[in-house]
Formats: sequence, C-alpha cells, structure tokens
Amino acid sequence: MIELKVQCDCGQKYKFDVEPINGRMPFTVNCPVCGADGTEKANALIQQLPEFQVAPPAPAAPATSEPAKLRLSRSTQVTSSAAPPPIAPVSDSPSLAPPPIAAPRRPVAAPATQMPGRKPSFAMGLLGGLVGAFVGAAIYFLIFKYTGLRLRLLAVGVGGLAGWGAELLGKGEGSKELGGITAVFALAGILAAQYFVALGWWHEAQGAGFGDSAYAVNVRQAREVVAAIPTGSDGEIRNYLAKEDADEGDKPDPNSVSADEVKQFREVNLPEFRDLASGKMTEAQYNASKGIDPAQEQKEEQSEESTFKGVFLLLLISKANIISMVVAAGVAFRLSANA
Repeated sequence: MIELKVQCDCGQKYKFDVEPINGRMPFTVNCPVCGADGTEKANALIQQLPEFQVAPPAPAAPATSEPAKLRLSRSTQVTSSAAPPPIAPVSDSPSLAPPPIAAPRRPVAAPATQMPGRKPSFAMGLLGGLVGAFVGAAIYFLIFKYTGLRLRLLAVGVGGLAGWGAELLGKGEGSKELGGITAVFALAGILAAQYFVALGWWHEAQGAGFGDSAYAVNVRQAREVVAAIPTGSDGEIRNYLAKEDADEGDKPDPNSVSADEVKQFREVNLPEFRDLASGKMTEAQYNASKGIDPAQEQKEEQSEESTFKGVFLLLLISKANIISMVVAAGVAFRLSANA
C-alpha cells in the first residue's frame, strides 16, 4: 500500500492509500470539491515512483561487416569415447515460481464529503442539528410575534439551520440516520414555535389574566386601586372612577362623578379592595362571598384549553403549513445527510 497525494485543477488537494496493480490505479478517484476525475493524475504519480519504473533495455552489440565464424581445432574434437556433460536438473524451488497474479479490486469511489484532516462525528452532528433547530425555532417565533409576518417559508429556514448545524458540527458525517433525526428536530422546533405563537394569539384574544382564577385577577385589580387611592380622599376616588368610566381616547372628567357614587365606592368597594390587596381576604373567602364554585371554574378553564387545542390543530392541518413543514424536513435531511 502506498499513499498518493493528488492536486486537482481546482486547487483542492486530497490523499488516499492504494495498492497499484501493474503500475496503475485499481479504482477511480474524484475530487471531493468539484468531483473531477483524478485517476489519470494518480496513475502518473504511480509511474513516477522508483518501484514502478521499468529499467531500459541493455544496448545491443555493434554489428560487424563479417559474420563471426566458429573454428574447431583438432584438439577440441569430441571423441566417441568421451561422455557428454550431464544436464543439471531444473530445481522446483518456490523462489523460481512465477508470482501469483492479484485479482483486480472492485473499484471503490473515494468519499466525496469527508475533507482531509476532518474526522466525522455522529454525536456532534446530533448536537449541531438540535442547536440549529432551537435557534431556528426561536427566530421563527420572534419574527411571528414582533413583526406580524405570517410567512410559511420561515419554517424552511428552521430546517436549513438544523441541517447546516448537523453538517457543521458533524464534520461531514453525512449518514441517513443523522439526516432523519435532524429532520425530526426541525419539525419539533417548527411545531413548538407555532404552538407558542398560537398561544400568544389566544391570550391576546382572551385578554389579560387568561388562565388565572377570578381571585387572582381581582387581587391584581385591588392592588392597582389601592395604589391609585392611597388615602381614600374624595378627589382620589373621583379621579379613579372618572378614569374607569371614560372611553378609550377620551379625557376623564372627575366632575361627572356624583357624591353618591363616591360614598358608595368608599363604604362598599374600597374596603374589599384593601382586604384583597393586603391578603386579609383568602381565596376561599372570596369565592364564598361571590358564590364561585372552584370545581366549575376549573371545568371552564379545561373547556377553554380544549378550545385552544382545537384552534391550534386547525392551524396545523392547513395545506400551506403542511407543505412548509415537509419542505423544511426535506431541507434538513439533505443538508445533514449530504443527499
């Protein structure tokens, strides 16, 4: 076996081990970058090696004008009584046997994706695919949430980042197993991003406090009221009630609040808000005073959650969304599996 180093016309250098047969390559090789055939260059390198160079034939003796004549003297004549010299038997030594002809090897193409000096890693490829899918899903979510863009092609970007991450950290590992797992990572990232986007839409549609109990919502409101009416004076109550009654965009008018409304709020509403804000009134006491059944409230929350899941499922099964996810999975597979 010898090591050959070939430089392609494109400038890429690559090396491999080979056992030449009759001074030539037993298989074809290609450039790992441009794919050009480098077999002839490899053959030329083999011919330059000393062990594969053929020695030139010895020069022939110069020809003479007269052919050489054989002269026999009487002293060299063979008599009938002289025995001919014995003929030496031919030895059957194995060293004189002709070397066996090696069977030609099956041509094996040189790997086109593995770069010289880079050792592929399946585990690092998995890590790269996971990180790429996470980063792509985060970008997908942020673009949807803060820009309002509803481009389904963003899902393809998630697949591209996942495949690129697997190819980069895996150093060209390029197996179908890695490609399949990376495609799953990309799909999981897309689904997660779409779930949180839909959940944000649902919260916006339901308003603030979605998913909280009535007690938790009223505690937050009570703290806002106590902060707006710290002393409980008529002026503070009038300003608060006027602000609550004013439509959006209109200027509050404290003079529109009557004295009876101020008295009613100070004697009935304000004490309850203070008890809620200070924690003096517990959730059980609040539910009992308002006639709220916790079991029924939980049942209503589960019904709202089921409604949200149904809406999310409808978003998933849309034609455009399915096509974008299939394309994203295909991009992730091709990039990470070198397909």
